[in-house]
Amino acid sequence: MRTFLHLTSSVSMVFFRIILIVFTGSILSSCSPVYKVAHDYIPPKSQKGLVCLKSCESKRSQCNLQCGRNYSQCSVKAEQQAEKNLPALLQAYPEKLEIWLDARDAYLRDLDWYEFQLDIYESRRARYIDRCIDGGKKKHSCHRSFHRLHRPLIHDRPYFDIPRPRKPTLASEAARIRKLNCNEDCGCDSKYRLCYTSCGGVVKSKKICIKNCP
Repeated sequence: MRTFLHLTSSVSMVFFRIILIVFTGSILSSCSPVYKVAHDYIPPKSQKGLVCLKSCESKRSQCNLQCGRNYSQCSVKAEQQAEKNLPALLQAYPEKLEIWLDARDAYLRDLDWYEFQLDIYESRRARYIDRCIDGGKKKHSCHRSFHRLHRPLIHDRPYFDIPRPRKPTLASEAARIRKLNCNEDCGCDSKYRLCYTSCGGVVKSKKICIKNCP
């Protein structure tokens, strides 16, 4: 019964630590400044250059239009491929989940054993320090003496950071394929900037803060 209660306490502590880590990480990431690159466009002074810019704008519009068409077509193919993949993924999911659960359970058992050994270690250290001080030695000297004789257990703490596998869905599989194969950025803006400068214009780039600015 005592072991069960200790294990239950360990499990609760593990999930509390996980939640604390995630919460702390989200706070830190939400506080970090977010930047984006902006561009200032200075048009050419000549009439010829201004006419040239109209060609750049036309090319950029055509590029964006074709890019959108290509992405839509690729997205449809991704959904079709996801429909083919999904049955096999759903069939394999229970085994993947079972493997993860076994690994997590092994970690919790190792953590329970580690904390049990750590309690023994701390108790032994406290008794050693008390006897050492009673023997006339200074406290910091007693600590150094104990650590020379006993290796700290903190280095043996078990570690587990494998995320729980998510059950595949049509949407998640389509999104995965889409991310691998479909490109939303066709470089239309960068091509436009090159065209802009070739017409005699000037493009100045700068990084500006858009969120959590210092």
